[in-house]
Amino acid sequence: MFRDANDRLYATDNRDPFTGAYVLSRGLLGSTADGRVYVASPLLKQRFDLATGACLDEDGVRIAVHAVHAVHPV
Repeated sequence: MFRDANDRLYATDNRDPFTGAYVLSRGLLGSTADGRVYVASPLLKQRFDLATGACLDEDGVRIAVHAVHAVHPV
């Protein structure tokens, strides 16, 4: 689960598809010049778009993303 600077919530799988390690929850958040919010794997630094799951650094690789609904303000 991630929250960006605009308080938008994102949920993804925790597994890094490049290493198989469950580490994405410890990744760093960032955004591209065109405003796409991503998480960078703490291991090999590949970036994954939090809205689509697409890897921004290698075509054809993705992580699963899940719908998020905040029930109570956080």
